[in-house]
Amino acid sequence: MRAERARDLMVIEEYKKARRLAQRTFKKAVSQGISPYPEVLDEVLEGKETAGERSLGIMEIPLGLTVGTKGAGRQNAFSRDFQPLLGEDSEFAAKWMSLYASQMEEGFRDPVTAYEYKNRYYIQEGNKRVSIMKYLKMPTIAAKVTRILPKKEDTKESRVYHEYMDFFELTKLDMILFTEPGGYEKLLKAVGKDRHMPWSEEEIRRLK
Repeated sequence: MRAERARDLMVIEEYKKARRLAQRTFKKAVSQGISPYPEVLDEVLEGKETAGERSLGIMEIPLGLTVGTKGAGRQNAFSRDFQPLLGEDSEFAAKWMSLYASQMEEGFRDPVTAYEYKNRYYIQEGNKRVSIMKYLKMPTIAAKVTRILPKKEDTKESRVYHEYMDFFELTKLDMILFTEPGGYEKLLKAVGKDRHMPWSEEEIRRLK
């Protein structure tokens, strides 16, 4: 009982720390005139044409590129960096703390559900798990990912993204991002590859 009580107190303290981080981020965002909450993909896509969806299966997604939620839902429970905003006596906080204890004891077993759009990830299911992993400064989280394909346009942004998609099909790497067209072509050439050559697992691991 004493050990359980100590664990519970530790978890509560961790939630308080995470909430203080959220409050600082919230205040900073408000002072800068930007939304203090995570982005909402449904709002990002409003009025935009897309070219369908593609399942990418289960993969490790970078938490640094995880910027929002799929729908508005519980958006207001988090600061824009996914730290928890609600009070320690809320049902949300109780669930966050229970998940935190589970992560500390055995780790998360199930992947979250996410959508990728233009190199950014939006969580549909598993927001609290993302919050905890971001709080713990973990680099990635396992996710079942669906990519929303943007319509191809004659713009630099569109060309770069479609070059990224070709590179991703070869390597399944999503952490190497360029801002100018031709970047992936130069990278392939630098490692002795082209757009048609397959990659071994060892080659992908070394590049990663």
